[in-house]
Amino acid sequence: MGNTTNSNSAPPSPTGRVIDRQNSATKQIHISTNHADGFYFTGERLTGTVKIPTSFLHYHLYNKSPRTSIDLFNTRSLRNPIIIELVGDATYSAEVDAAADSDGHATHKVNLCRQRSIVTINQNKIETESTVSLFSSLDTELIPTNSSSVLNGTFQLYIPDGLPPSLSNNRAPSVVYTLELRLSSSRYRYQIPITLNTRGSILHTITDIELSDSAINRNDICLRAYLSRNIYRPGEQIPVRINYSNPQQRFVRSITIRLVQFYRIHNDQNRSILDGKEWTFDILTMLPPRQWTGEAHLQLPSQPLQASYSTNSVGTTQRIECELDYRILINLNEKKGDDINLTLAPIQVTYQK
Repeated sequence: MGNTTNSNSAPPSPTGRVIDRQNSATKQIHISTNHADGFYFTGERLTGTVKIPTSFLHYHLYNKSPRTSIDLFNTRSLRNPIIIELVGDATYSAEVDAAADSDGHATHKVNLCRQRSIVTINQNKIETESTVSLFSSLDTELIPTNSSSVLNGTFQLYIPDGLPPSLSNNRAPSVVYTLELRLSSSRYRYQIPITLNTRGSILHTITDIELSDSAINRNDICLRAYLSRNIYRPGEQIPVRINYSNPQQRFVRSITIRLVQFYRIHNDQNRSILDGKEWTFDILTMLPPRQWTGEAHLQLPSQPLQASYSTNSVGTTQRIECELDYRILINLNEKKGDDINLTLAPIQVTYQK
């Protein structure tokens, strides 16, 4: 009988890390969305509010006249509307000439979407606040100010269907979405992160037809694995039954099973281990059995786990392929023999009901 070890790395979220919803360099401008966590499905409507100190507009619109900031905004609002955009970018690494850089790779960025909305300013909701400093993401000098009124605006935009889900990494590949607020000059932009996900495939009737696959090595060890179905929702467990036949009673050191997420952007692939289990066997004092059976319950993380995303060509100026799927990998390690690596057919993860 084998010893078992469970392995479960921290479930990777689409954002990859906790992100402050408000740009830390622009605390004076506040952008809020109707989902406080910034999590949305493609095809949804995103609405929100914007708060901008009028003194901020006064400075950045270069007002030199004695008119108030409100007057300035009224005279320039039609000519220079305040724009907010949902911007998505995919980054991937590709091989180039080995002389190009130290590792022979180059990083490419492709825009996935630019969904624009004009911020509607509500002139009847002007708040008063006191500020001590004023700065933008591109300013290094602090500017003292006095009491200032705050303009309140609203916006709404539609998130296009078909966009790939978010994937944030400190390196390529990655898919990142942000809300960008632009004032009169494109030099000034203020961002908050948005996490996008797809709902996945529409479910048909889920039957309990058992799915199986097998592999055999040159020493006649046959490894088999069984799944009760191939469609799951975030947070569910995936029961996997494993057995092997070993007619020559060869020594088997261990069997390892892993639930892995694969996210491919162009030819660049990100791999995350979500859960796993290992059986180890006593090869010193026990004769190997001719038959062995084990079962693992692999845990899918809950929301915001990405749904499966079938291969799709995306991009505004350049088209690239994106794909996300989940696979179960099984390895049988034979002592002084021929290891078996068995990859089951991809499972589908969906939010559809």
